Amino acid sequence: MSQTARRALVTGGSGGIGAAICRRLAQDGHHVYVHARQDVAAAERLVEEIATGGGSAAALHFDVTDAAATRQALESALASGAIQILVNNAGIHDDAVLPGMRQEQWHRVIDVSVNGFLNVTQGSLRLLASTNAPPTTSK
Repeated sequence: MSQTARRALVTGGSGGIGAAICRRLAQDGHHVYVHARQDVAAAERLVEEIATGGGSAAALHFDVTDAAATRQALESALASGAIQILVNNAGIHDDAVLPGMRQEQWHRVIDVSVNGFLNVTQGSLRLLASTNAPPTTSK
């Protein structure tokens, strides 16, 4: 990695939008952690694609709604250096018109989109703070 390269985590990186974000970050010279919850094979294929193109990437598999699993995965990633770029892209869309949406559907959407954001962001910040890593700024 170059001196300006950073380490990036893209949640939902195995999906369409997330994969595009991962590719762009890798093209910009950053090491990319491609996150997947279900489609680990897609994350691994993207990691291989990035590596074949001369980039640097690794796959991470965890459920953003599980705080303990999220923390364990982040600890593993942070063991080799701080994550300076975090893209909270994980989310689900459960197709239902609001009046017909079941409570379980609503709670799952909120759990992934909101609680997942909290677990990843809070976990990243806490672990980064515990490493006493200096903050980085973008120009």
